[in-house]
Amino acid sequence: MSRRRGKTPVRRYHDRVATRYDASYDDAYWQWHDALTWDHIKPHLPREAGAAVLDLGCGTGKWAARLLQAGCAVTCVDVSGAMVEQARKKLTGMPGAERASFLQADLIDLGELPTGTFRLALALGDPIGCTTSPPRALKEIRRRLAPAGVLIASFDNRLAAIDHYLQQSDPPALASFLRTGKTHWLTRDQDERFEIHTYTPAQVRKLTESAGFEVVDLIGKTVLPMRHHRELLAESAARRRWAKIEKSLWRDEAALGRASHLQIVARVRG
Repeated sequence: MSRRRGKTPVRRYHDRVATRYDASYDDAYWQWHDALTWDHIKPHLPREAGAAVLDLGCGTGKWAARLLQAGCAVTCVDVSGAMVEQARKKLTGMPGAERASFLQADLIDLGELPTGTFRLALALGDPIGCTTSPPRALKEIRRRLAPAGVLIASFDNRLAAIDHYLQQSDPPALASFLRTGKTHWLTRDQDERFEIHTYTPAQVRKLTESAGFEVVDLIGKTVLPMRHHRELLAESAARRRWAKIEKSLWRDEAALGRASHLQIVARVRG
């Protein structure tokens, strides 16, 4: 376990919500969203049985479970000890559970993990942007990946947050946000308001490449604002039709600005 002097806001928040976290993401939209995410991940899964992979910002282990089912050996990492325990509970008893290990750690300090070992790292749900230093987190991740190892990560799209500031009727706050890219998690408890770093598509590329990666793919997720139209996803046939349209848009440079998040695939640069 990592040595910690005290809980940071991001850890306090996720420790508190860990036991009910899954319930917050259990509806037709998130099923559709997660199916799209997995479709984007699958081409980059290691082919070797038992390949070592990382699930960074693992939360309750949703993606770790899928990685185990795909035959990988998964190390689950989260800044929240409560989230790590939820992941442990979820994976216990699953086929291949003996291939899972668990670590509470901040992504800016992954020193307890071996270097040059992991074939794939997932960092979904924007955990890199929730660290105090995304550039440092990316460099820590790169050190843990094997040569030609792959990172798949999502980031909050800066352009998608503009509507929030318009709703607040606060031009100075919007100007500051657009300049710095920094906002915070909207929770009532001030002690849980952790900072979030947001990026434009060009900034995501620059950030990742500066850490020693080559970006090989970048998508918007999701371009279609289906979070506001959940009723359209009630039937499986409808979800497939909307997914086909989504995939026709998610690499379109002109459409990326509409997406709530940006998801990259990046390979360690030799």
